Amino acid sequence: MYENCHATLKIHRMILKDSFFDRCHYSCKVITYRPEEECIYLLSEGTELTAFSLDGLYECRIEDENCMNICKGMIRERYWNKQGKVIKFQIQNGFYKKVLN
Repeated sequence: MYENCHATLKIHRMILKDSFFDRCHYSCKVITYRPEEECIYLLSEGTELTAFSLDGLYECRIEDENCMNICKGMIRERYWNKQGKVIKFQIQNGFYKKVLN
């Protein structure tokens, strides 16, 4: 459904009190979306995996031809495989659409 779409991750809120709040927007590409798991697998484009905090709530924006889909959630895993730097994003607050036109 969202495969090969461009996605942007931005930290929304930190869970731990003394954690580092990074205001950067991270560019990613959607590898696969698994609605039954409520997970999105993303491929990081140029950002090291250690930049992604496992202690934060993120906003994920996925752009397709007509609109931008936005959801919130947490990063559950981050790892390397043959495709590159993979991020497993667990959706907590479902998708809502923002029409671009």
